[in-house]
Amino acid sequence: MARQSLQTKLTLLIMLAATIPLLLLGFFSYLKSSQLINEQFGLYGNNSAAQLQFQIDTSLRQMKFTATDILAYLLDPKFTVLHEEVPSTYKGFQDEQQLEQFLKAHKMVDTKGIYIITRSGYYYGESTINVQKMEEEGLLRNYKPGSGNYWFGIYEPKHYIDVLTIPGEKVIGLLFQIKNQVSFLEGSYILIEVNADNLLKLFQEYEADTHARIKITDSQQRVIYETQSHFDAKATDVVWIKSSGVTDWRIEVRIPYSEFYKSSVIIRTFTILAVSLALLVAFLHAFVLSSRFIRRIKRLKETIQLVGIGKLDTRVEVDSEDELGRLAFSFNNMLYQLETLIGEVRRVEGLKKEAELRALHFQINPHLLLNTLASIQWKARLQGAQDVNKMIYHLTKVLDGNLNFTKEIVSLDRELELIDHFLQIQEHRYGSVFSYTITNQGVPLKSVQIPRMTLQPLVENIFFHAFEDGAGNIQLTIEADSGAVLLTLTDNGKGIEPEMLSRMLEPGEKAHSLKRIGMYNVDQRIKLHFGYRYGLEVRSRLGAGTSVYIRLPYQEEI
Repeated sequence: MARQSLQTKLTLLIMLAATIPLLLLGFFSYLKSSQLINEQFGLYGNNSAAQLQFQIDTSLRQMKFTATDILAYLLDPKFTVLHEEVPSTYKGFQDEQQLEQFLKAHKMVDTKGIYIITRSGYYYGESTINVQKMEEEGLLRNYKPGSGNYWFGIYEPKHYIDVLTIPGEKVIGLLFQIKNQVSFLEGSYILIEVNADNLLKLFQEYEADTHARIKITDSQQRVIYETQSHFDAKATDVVWIKSSGVTDWRIEVRIPYSEFYKSSVIIRTFTILAVSLALLVAFLHAFVLSSRFIRRIKRLKETIQLVGIGKLDTRVEVDSEDELGRLAFSFNNMLYQLETLIGEVRRVEGLKKEAELRALHFQINPHLLLNTLASIQWKARLQGAQDVNKMIYHLTKVLDGNLNFTKEIVSLDRELELIDHFLQIQEHRYGSVFSYTITNQGVPLKSVQIPRMTLQPLVENIFFHAFEDGAGNIQLTIEADSGAVLLTLTDNGKGIEPEMLSRMLEPGEKAHSLKRIGMYNVDQRIKLHFGYRYGLEVRSRLGAGTSVYIRLPYQEEI
């Protein structure tokens, strides 16, 4: 009875604690969210309309600047640009060419054309328009300047030659009449046309995003642009009106009431559904949690006691995602990490001890060995045995690098120098029957660190196990790979048997083959220094050669 009474009280308490906040939260969330979204949408619409105005003004201002620059050039009192309308002399032809080059210099990427059209119909500019078609369009006859004596419009140009006429193409046109001239340019027109695709695309994207209707008119109520889709204007519509600072254009952006407040309706519907669903879920959770709450706490306590006596393989059953479930998951994760850490420490300590024993086992006196080799080299030089002298010289360099225990990590360029000395020895031994090439794909060798005596055992394996009498090709490729450096050592030797290849880097197989000893030791040294993300990978086919992939970190020299 006591347990049932506690369950009932707990259920009622959870429901009471959940219901009141949910109702209040849902109500105020709806009010605040609706208000905020409507304000943001209104601000977005107003800013977008201002952005449309800015884009229009920017395009038209550039065109106006171009026209003003052309007019200033024509009216410059220092010189006369044109001496005759239609060139009949070489000087006239030069003047016309100079003017057309000046017009062409003002063209930009989206400029359709820039022209000066005289009253007689003769024009200057690129030979791309048909003045007769322009007269049929009535573009010049309908010229009615707005503010500043400039006329702007968006229209489909049909006065270009057939090759340049694109059906449905729209341009922004600027038309300006030249006045106060004493030459034949009096009454002529400056016509600038710019492709309107970018501006129209901006209009269409805005219409698609906001379901708005855009209408642009000039001071004479002529429609410059209007949304093509059907739209019934209503008094309840939300309207933004902007005026162009460059022209007399009036930009009207209109959004229906239902579209503007659509977000508020959606928020209200989803708020009611969310609150109702939350209340139902709260009731179910209150009923279930009240019956399981004490049992789950007791189970967690028992597991902690088992861990306290050393049973680290114990786990808590995770059957929910609430606070207790997350606590159980974190506890299990902690135990897993603790077991992993203990195992890793044991394994690393074992590898470290094994490496130390191996180092002690193979340790020799490098000073005595190098001095003895130096004496033999000097004796060979005195007796004129140059080949012996060179072999001992290269062997001394190899041993000096390999037996220098003062620095375990060296740069890649130093390791490659030792390989070069080793190959010089093999060349004296076998002759010029093998080739060795290095391909570096832009990796700075001094910035790549590698354990000392990493490459030499691998190259030595090639001569002793892959090649017959030292004959073959060796290729070393150095490349960057996802924040690391990948060295690929490839030979065209006889390859490795699949059974041996599968056990090449396994620790249990290292005692059966000198070749595997070299591979295994190199792999373990790299892992001990840099971690288990790095090391060796061996790929081979019988009769097709072997490739050893060495993955190293990219770091500064230690």
